[in-house]
Amino acid sequence: MAEFAFSLVEVFSRTPMTGNLLPVIHGADAVDTSTMALIARRFLQPETSFLVASDDPWCDYTHRIFTVAREVPFAGHPSLGAAAAHVWHSGLGSTELTQQTMSGRQRLVVESAGDEAMVAIAQNSPVFGATVPSSHVLAALGVAPEDTHPELPAQIVSTGLPALILPLREVSALAHATLDRDSLYKALEGFAEPDSLNCYLVAEEGPGRWRSRCFALDFTTGEDPATGSAAGAFGAYLREHTGQARLTIDQGMEMGFPSQIIVDVSGEIMVSGLVRFFGKGMINLPSH
Repeated sequence: MAEFAFSLVEVFSRTPMTGNLLPVIHGADAVDTSTMALIARRFLQPETSFLVASDDPWCDYTHRIFTVAREVPFAGHPSLGAAAAHVWHSGLGSTELTQQTMSGRQRLVVESAGDEAMVAIAQNSPVFGATVPSSHVLAALGVAPEDTHPELPAQIVSTGLPALILPLREVSALAHATLDRDSLYKALEGFAEPDSLNCYLVAEEGPGRWRSRCFALDFTTGEDPATGSAAGAFGAYLREHTGQARLTIDQGMEMGFPSQIIVDVSGEIMVSGLVRFFGKGMINLPSH
């Protein structure tokens, strides 16, 4: 049997037992792709991270990220969580790291203090898609047409992973959202890679404060407690449409896992949040 160490961390956590839980498998160079996919399905978390040696001399490690359905080119909460887990597992202190993902290089800053770390990532430069009609997607998520924002359009934006930004008029409309998988699949058929498109519902709570929910067909439960990639994309979207450059996003309340994401797009697309150490262990895999 081959043994591999893993860590469990809570990302974008406010207090213990909140945020988005992430398994991180360390030193996974000898784990093949099909086994990584199987391990991710066994953990049944929104994503599972695998850290392997990088062939890029500028990078500290290659970060492979799997949902229960597929490998994805980038994700936000795994990036922050994996960086903190790498620091703790390697016995490092506060530091800067560069990860290599399928979407390129991303710089991370880890400020570690015991079993907690504040981590920030510089996400990729934004890529703006066209604005799109949203009524059929919102209907599949149980949101009425009159709840759409009167001025902010629906639009696909990517800072490493595409998100369909769906602004709503009031925070109260978020409470009624629910996922009908068959209806959402049909509503997303015209989009690229509909199976993995994050549908990011957002509503303004107050100046600089937003509330969000994120649904996708490849999430285990259909909803994500905290979505760093979509938060970065939304920050770029807000800067483009309103000029707003700094915001705090609350997510996961409806799931019982409150999460808080800090976004600053005054320069780079910076997404940050608190990561908490949750546990560690060993995985035993057949040698063959």
